[in-house]
Amino acid sequence: HRGQDGVTAEFTADTLVEMRAGDPLVTLTRGQETELPASAKLRFISGEDDYRQAVAEARRLTGASGRVAQADLPIVLDDSLSGNIAETWLFETWAARERATFALPPSALALEPGDVVALNTDGRIRTLRLTDVSEHGVRDVDARRIDPEVYDRISVPGRTPAPKPPVQIGSPALAFLDLPLLDATVPPESGYVAAVQVPWPGSVAVFSSPQNTGYQLKALVPAPAAMGTTLDAVVDGPEGRIDWRAKFRVKLTQGMLASADMVTMLGGANTAAIKNASGEWEVIQFLNAVLVDVQTYEISGLLRGQGGTEGAMRASVAAGASFVVLDAAVTRVPMTASELNLAFNWKYGPGNRNLGDASYVTESFAFKGIGLRPLSPARVKGVRAGGNLTVSWLRRTRIGGDNWEAADVPLGEDSEAYDVEIYSGATLKRTIATTVPSVVYTSAQQVADFGVAQAAVSVKVYQLSANFPARGTPRAAVV
Repeated sequence: HRGQDGVTAEFTADTLVEMRAGDPLVTLTRGQETELPASAKLRFISGEDDYRQAVAEARRLTGASGRVAQADLPIVLDDSLSGNIAETWLFETWAARERATFALPPSALALEPGDVVALNTDGRIRTLRLTDVSEHGVRDVDARRIDPEVYDRISVPGRTPAPKPPVQIGSPALAFLDLPLLDATVPPESGYVAAVQVPWPGSVAVFSSPQNTGYQLKALVPAPAAMGTTLDAVVDGPEGRIDWRAKFRVKLTQGMLASADMVTMLGGANTAAIKNASGEWEVIQFLNAVLVDVQTYEISGLLRGQGGTEGAMRASVAAGASFVVLDAAVTRVPMTASELNLAFNWKYGPGNRNLGDASYVTESFAFKGIGLRPLSPARVKGVRAGGNLTVSWLRRTRIGGDNWEAADVPLGEDSEAYDVEIYSGATLKRTIATTVPSVVYTSAQQVADFGVAQAAVSVKVYQLSANFPARGTPRAAVV
């Protein structure tokens, strides 16, 4: 039977067992103050302060002890409850400084450690919790004093969480990229975006609208891109083979670069894009990336004009050009053919903020669908026969051109068509259309254009596409 204050049984001197004649029925010991804590600290997770770690502390203002009791609780607590627990813990420790040892008869068999009993001896009633019970005919008991009032008399005011400082967050740096079709599994109309922000907000949301209202989510950038700017001029280089001469430095805002072996690079690794002064992106690859300063790399072993972007190569792109590593952090923006070449209003900002937040940036940009643009032809050559000049070339393709067993690459367009331009210096003399990869520039046409048959002429060859509004990248040659 459990009585008031949880007391299970009450014992007096008459109900205790005397072990040996002359020995006291109850042995009491009292711990020294210097062995007891003067304060108790409780670390916990605050449910009232964004689940941050917090500390509740209780102090005893009297006594000679300098000890501190500490406990780390991996649980979520209210601040007021944690204060009560700390106060209760400290007072309970001081109440339990008294220990008692005595013996009970076998009739007290139901008692076990943890039970609370009342011991009335020497004219004083002590409330004790049994801590150990041993059996050898009688029941030897060790107990500690408790004060039941400790558990219900303490009321500690809750801790007032410190006011949260306003979180300052800026705008991300974002690049719109018109890229060629580097992956045949994605729609060629797609645009791309890359973003970076320190600290990274978790994601960057990109919205678009043809007006200033009605913005729709177009893309969610899940990770920061490796972006930066060039520190040296990027000069032009050869196509289709590695340029061992050229090198330049790039300073990254975010991310890192690493060198690659030849096989890995040719498999698609270390692909990046550089933006020229006209806003076009040249896709390059590199073998070597050497860290030369903080977030600064020297890049060499270059493959230029990848993916048909040789038209974006310039004699020299000045230092300060945008540089973006084309990896999984570059996010595709789904576009339709009807949306290309239209200047949409774009809003982008931290994904954890709403569209109206001051951190969002508004920018106008039109994707051109470079993934639909035909590639420039290759190996333009001329053959004379009877004064006529036959100009021929090899077709390149955007799709499925990596099969070395095929006799020719797939067309990649709805139909085959080309424009061949004839030049005198910088002056356009004639444009000849054809549906096969060759054209005849007759002797009569040469006389009409130049007044006399030419030993050599300058030409530009364009492939055409019904899906791309402009002609493809030209291939210039003197034949």
